[in-house]
Amino acid sequence: MNSVDKNSKFANVINEIKNNNYNNALILLSKITAEPNELYLEKKLYAAIYFKKEDWVKSVEYYYKILQIENKDLVALNNLGVALFKIGKFNEAINIFKKLLKIEKRPFNVYRSLGLTFKNIGKYEEAISNFLQALNIDKNNNSIKQDLINICNYHIPNETKNNDILNLNKKIIHLNNNLNFNNLIDSRFIKEFVIKNFDLLDKLKITYEECQIFRRNQTNLNCDRHFKIFNKFQIIPKYCFDCFKVQINLKNVKDLIKLFFVFNNIELKNNNIRKCVTETRENVSGNYKGYIFCTGLLDAKEVLKITSNEIKKTKLLPLKIDIKHGCTEFYNKFPEYKEINLDGEQNFKYSKEWQIIENSFDRKLPGILDHDKKVVGPTHNKINLSDILIIKNWLKYAKLIGDNTYLDICNRDFGQDFLDKLIKNQINFRKQN
Repeated sequence: MNSVDKNSKFANVINEIKNNNYNNALILLSKITAEPNELYLEKKLYAAIYFKKEDWVKSVEYYYKILQIENKDLVALNNLGVALFKIGKFNEAINIFKKLLKIEKRPFNVYRSLGLTFKNIGKYEEAISNFLQALNIDKNNNSIKQDLINICNYHIPNETKNNDILNLNKKIIHLNNNLNFNNLIDSRFIKEFVIKNFDLLDKLKITYEECQIFRRNQTNLNCDRHFKIFNKFQIIPKYCFDCFKVQINLKNVKDLIKLFFVFNNIELKNNNIRKCVTETRENVSGNYKGYIFCTGLLDAKEVLKITSNEIKKTKLLPLKIDIKHGCTEFYNKFPEYKEINLDGEQNFKYSKEWQIIENSFDRKLPGILDHDKKVVGPTHNKINLSDILIIKNWLKYAKLIGDNTYLDICNRDFGQDFLDKLIKNQINFRKQN
């Protein structure tokens, strides 16, 4: 595109793309009658516009047209693979990335894309293999290291691999395999657990940018789709009206670690998705929280009862435990959505106009509602490398906000400098309130 003469009839289209005026670019491009020798450029422009607009279906259409003209177009192959991934056509995406791999001279991103795609369909060994190929190309790349760590939540590699991250993950699993969880309510035991695991981390040079520990079942809540709708149209998707969470607010980082063990071992009828987090979002109250996500109010009531009983067995004293709708972002926008009648009556109704918007959105993204295509879990319950790195982030977080209970657990240099930037505004918000 850069080689195109500025005085050509396509120049204005290119300028509009550069200025992110994609609709204007489409209008201008539609008025151009391309000559036979210009068809390649025309299709590249259409593809680029739709790709940047995140109209994945249209971009797939045009990238296939480009490849009919030039089957070794590196940008077209890469972007086609990405667009196919976005609409849930994972096997097609894999085939495209494999074609790209044969001709790409710098294949780091191709290996990573293959790894992420294999992970998304539950082929974890293939994912790991491609991540390792990427790491061999760029041994210091932090993103690919995080990809490897993330996959350890879902899968324990079948064989020993000559990789520091995977070997360390195995050591941590082995170290914690025989823990007596009934004793983990004891602060001294938690301190011993943290120090032993942290001793294994000393040689690992990595910044792990996660602050929440998930335990997932097979259920796909499809939250990516719901948030896209909310962010774009400022409406709450219909699915979310029947999504509830049991929320536990905690007073310090020590209690958060205790809750992690409760969550890791609690038995629930639906094996509900759960997470323990430090709150890094701005303008959201509370520092430490636990969430258990439920489908329907009846499920939430039962989970609340079981969880409350399990917490009572420990010395853990939460600040508050109650039932809320699924997402804080939604009720920040619609305060009336926050209020829940425990008898089941909704105070805030789903709008018919919203349904029309949702239907229109989904038509443009076929496959986005096909839950069977994505494998989101389940995670395993083994305490792994990811868990330990996140607990390390929790302790750094506690230090930053002035929660000195971290000193009772572990007093060392936690690193993880990304947290300093991440929660600066959030700390100011806490101080003001």
